[in-house]
Amino acid sequence: MAAKNKKDIMDDLLKGSSEDTTHEASALTRLIHRTGESSSAKHPAGDSSCQDQKKSPAGDSKKKSTHYLSEEIFADLDDARDKINELVQPRVKSKISKSRIVNQALRMILKEFEEKGEKSHLIKEILKDIHQK
Repeated sequence: MAAKNKKDIMDDLLKGSSEDTTHEASALTRLIHRTGESSSAKHPAGDSSCQDQKKSPAGDSKKKSTHYLSEEIFADLDDARDKINELVQPRVKSKISKSRIVNQALRMILKEFEEKGEKSHLIKEILKDIHQK
């Protein structure tokens, strides 16, 4: 009986029969376009054990990004992760990821770029790559 009393928001939106369709449409839009949710928004408030595992250290916020890599670089990245895993202690192997490697490599390259500018390896390699094509 309770199911019959529930309001069908999608039906109302599509038919335009609801008084507060605008409010419902904006709520639906916010839901569709929600990004960067915190772990507390994804898990029920009472599930603190799950929340504690997902927390990042202060100041270590992350954003998802998509960049295209050559097949060679992609394979090299996998190889690097495997080789690093061979060099580290077993307790830290789970923390070695391709994202961590890329993040650290970019940090090092960008630091050198800030220090040397147009004389940096980054600029030299980009220009060399452009001139070869």
